[in-house]
Amino acid sequence: IELTRQLKASSPIGVIIVSAHSDSEDRVLGLETGADDYVVKPFNFRELLARINSVLRRSGPAGARPPVPGPAPLVAVGDWLFDPVRQTLSKTDGSEADLSGGELDLLRILVENANRPLSRDELLEKSAHRDWEPFDRSIDVKIARLRRKIEVDPAKPQVIKTVRSVGYVLISHPAQAPHRDPPTS
Repeated sequence: IELTRQLKASSPIGVIIVSAHSDSEDRVLGLETGADDYVVKPFNFRELLARINSVLRRSGPAGARPPVPGPAPLVAVGDWLFDPVRQTLSKTDGSEADLSGGELDLLRILVENANRPLSRDELLEKSAHRDWEPFDRSIDVKIARLRRKIEVDPAKPQVIKTVRSVGYVLISHPAQAPHRDPPTS
């Protein structure tokens, strides 16, 4: 757990915890500290390989992403701006949010489906690229982590809202391009 904290604090590396601890509290703690996935021993090697590939797809280097022609519109996410091309979340002063690969993937899915409620099952299927288990709470953990990073008051979320008996919805409006005065001569 401490190693995961240190790795996530110092680099954007993808982390998968492989542990014999199968208690849900251990899994939640591992995910809350920044792990992108948690695998309980004993495990199927093909499943582990699939999970590794999934984390690599979600947290690959920015340079590996294919370029998108033309400027893509920024999307307002509360007081933040999400750049779908660069896959970054930043404030107007240029400071960027430190998001894990799993959080970034989840945010991208929420932004792509802005103002449309998505069930936990849909979010798991689209973000984890793996089979989900009936009591899998990893989406809830990632939502909580995202809220702590982007909400003004995470206890009263205004950006990523819970839709009772459905799941979650990202409330978004098109971002306005920063106003720039014409150059003076």
